[in-house]
Amino acid sequence: MSKRQTQQNRYLLIAVAAAVLVALAGLLPQYRALERTAYDQLLGLRTPVEERSDIILLDIDDLAIAQVGMWPWSRHVVADGLVVARELGLRYALFDIEYVDRSPRGVDSELLENEIPVAFAEEFGLLRDNIESLFGALLSGMIPLEEAEEFVLELVDLSDQSRARLLSLVRSIARDNDEYLGQSVRLFGKAFFTNTMLPDEVGLISVSDEHRDFILNEIALSNVSGALDTLPVAADIQPTLPPIVTRSAGAGFPNVVVDPDGVRRRVELLALYQDRPFAQLAFRPLLDWLGDPSIEVRPGAYVLRGAQHPDRGVVDIRIPRSFDGRMLITWPPKDYINSFEHVSFNDLVVHDLYETDLIYNLEAMEDAGFLSFHDSGEDLLPAYFHAQRLRERAMSGEDRALMEEYQEVREFFFARLARFFASDAEQRLLGELDRVLESEDLPNHVREDYEAIREDAPLFFEATGDIASSLIGLRERLQGSFEGAFAVIGHTSISTTDIGVNPFDEQYINVGIHSAVANTILTGNFLVELPPWYGMALGLILSLIVALLIRGATPKRAIAIGLVFLVAVIVGVSAFFLVTGMFLSVFSPALAVFLSFFAISLVKFLRAEGEKSFLKSAFSRYLSADVISQIIEDPERLTLGGDSKELTAMFTDIKGFSTIAEKMTPNDLVRLLNEYLTGMSDIVLELYGTIDKYEGDAIIAFFGAPLPQEDHAERACIAAVRMKAAEVELNKRFAETELAPGELHTRIGINTGEMVVGNMGTPKKMDYTIMGHAVNLAARLEGVNKQYGTWILTGDATLMNNNAGEQVLSRRLDRVRVVGVNEPIRLHEIMYERSVARPDDFELVEMFEDGLTLFEQRNWRDAGLRFQQALRLRPADGPSTVFRDRCKTYLKKEPAADWDGVYNLTSK
Repeated sequence: MSKRQTQQNRYLLIAVAAAVLVALAGLLPQYRALERTAYDQLLGLRTPVEERSDIILLDIDDLAIAQVGMWPWSRHVVADGLVVARELGLRYALFDIEYVDRSPRGVDSELLENEIPVAFAEEFGLLRDNIESLFGALLSGMIPLEEAEEFVLELVDLSDQSRARLLSLVRSIARDNDEYLGQSVRLFGKAFFTNTMLPDEVGLISVSDEHRDFILNEIALSNVSGALDTLPVAADIQPTLPPIVTRSAGAGFPNVVVDPDGVRRRVELLALYQDRPFAQLAFRPLLDWLGDPSIEVRPGAYVLRGAQHPDRGVVDIRIPRSFDGRMLITWPPKDYINSFEHVSFNDLVVHDLYETDLIYNLEAMEDAGFLSFHDSGEDLLPAYFHAQRLRERAMSGEDRALMEEYQEVREFFFARLARFFASDAEQRLLGELDRVLESEDLPNHVREDYEAIREDAPLFFEATGDIASSLIGLRERLQGSFEGAFAVIGHTSISTTDIGVNPFDEQYINVGIHSAVANTILTGNFLVELPPWYGMALGLILSLIVALLIRGATPKRAIAIGLVFLVAVIVGVSAFFLVTGMFLSVFSPALAVFLSFFAISLVKFLRAEGEKSFLKSAFSRYLSADVISQIIEDPERLTLGGDSKELTAMFTDIKGFSTIAEKMTPNDLVRLLNEYLTGMSDIVLELYGTIDKYEGDAIIAFFGAPLPQEDHAERACIAAVRMKAAEVELNKRFAETELAPGELHTRIGINTGEMVVGNMGTPKKMDYTIMGHAVNLAARLEGVNKQYGTWILTGDATLMNNNAGEQVLSRRLDRVRVVGVNEPIRLHEIMYERSVARPDDFELVEMFEDGLTLFEQRNWRDAGLRFQQALRLRPADGPSTVFRDRCKTYLKKEPAADWDGVYNLTSK
């Protein structure tokens, strides 16, 4: 064998060694963490999964907590909300809430407020009548004094009976809230609860033998077969309380799988306890939705035989299992609040509050005789109370079918309610009152009473009508969300600790896991993680191939071939996942190929050059400078905490800076950034603004703290226009010194509002910074500039704050909804300080404002002419160009008639 052949065979050994090294590295947790990171990045490149509209999240959120009070709530609140949700069409209710402890007894407010007062009045009235009768008879001589003892004893006996009846009624005020929730669950029908799987017999909650037998016999699945030995096994369970779970449609385990890096990517769908299979919390109601198909467990999949899919009919659904036996969750690439449809539980609470106020007013109107002035009013309260009695009978277990009649009577009630307030009942009442008051023979005191009624009646009708309208509107909105829906119910307010990390959100509320699990299975958009050895085997094969390709090549050609091959491997493996949903290790084949061609190329370089110094010079080009950060410490104020204040936030960013940076050396880039950031920051500091932080070329600043400033909004606006003016001088200097390859142009977003400001972090590491919704909006506005061709954007909240808009020349733009912000805002472009603006600047603003007014009046032709005039005055004007083009488009095809003029900005 020749020396050349021996050397080339050594190259093959290098490739094998590289593959073996990668395989050994695959055993390290750090390496597995890199693989998971690659998975997350590729997951973000896939086409977003469809989010089914019939899967909703019913959030016990901050609104609900503010309405009801601190969590956990009394269970009667959830019970009442569940009944309303059932009435309005909700099909499935999945509770990601553990009801494992007995709750304190509650108060039956209906009994306390209505029945108790009536009972006391009746009993004491009867007792008073008997006492008056006895003493009246004694005084009149009808009963001789010597015979009074017998009647007194009868009176005492009657008093004892009254006391016993009242005591019995009073004791019934205390309500078993667990039992009450259980009754509501039974009434709802398809409600599902938790049955937590425990790894050890920890004994946190005592479970009776009877309850454990119920869970094993009634909650466990009975139609599961196949490779059950591949399922995880629990040592113990922690089920929901008997009064609740025994009336439910089933239960599932809420246990979630957390990868070693803390991210939740996968879920167990089935688990065993005492050889009985149990379903995951979302999987259990989903099986019911699919018609309770039989489940065949295979090492690589779960197969649901004869599933009744809501869209595809009767099919077999194959749910792939990854190499670890779990199902990968196909997450929507969004944060929690923006994934799936959300409904606040507060709506259900408010529904009951509206209803209580409504009935109170209707009873008062009935007592006053107002409801009799239209035939629909006479049926209102009888229908309502008939429905309440039907609900009470259904809740008590008399007949669940009464719920259907209850809903029909409620529909009748609300239909009559709407009809009554749409009728002429109020006019008829007022007409009758006016007719009576016209009578000249009416006594003065009677006239005064009628005049008071005449004055109060419109107020009654208006207030009650408003409540009725709000309640009916709320019901229609909820019915639109609830009809036939699968709802996941959980605590999501700011106080919740049930927060995790998923591939797209580091603060994801874990309630959303269950909606994502159900959505993954129903859409059939499955992912699979192949065993790690697949990637290692592929790495070995590809390493040998690349070694064969480059073993006879020159060092430079070997590097070129290796790099091309490496890119091809990364692209190929990534495309395989994006197309098939099957994740094959990216790092194993890529790293094996890289190490192979790199090592072989290195050997070639060492042999060709004969110096070890070449290796050092070859790698020196890859070194980069560290980012320099400045830490400002104030020992006297170095404490954690924040205050909510009205401030003005400013976000800046250089247009196309990445492109500019690519053309510069690191040293020149640092010099350029230092000069730029110094010039811009000085302007902020001169106006007593605070620099929050620098993020590359971006500046984040705010005005109004730590020193209070009433004119913080004005200062921010002036700082922005002066920064743009300073930018012109900076660009001249950069051009003279040839420091920058092109001009720097800064976009700026400004917003005023309530923000939390203070030292955030830990006692050892903290930042004086701002946070909150208003801060986020300022950041959004900076990015929105690019859509209008503007440089400085703000909203009404800034310009109207302490007359800040009077100091700058600005113009209105669209009313928009920005990404992540639901409430529409009016955009304004800030252009110049008024004191330095030229006459043609004012003329431009006037033309544009005229055009915008015509545009919002849908007068596209005249508006387009005004925008064209503005462009003749200033041809490069971005907003005029945008609106002129819109006018052209709308002249060809008008927007919908119900368009409210608000634009949804779909990019940041």
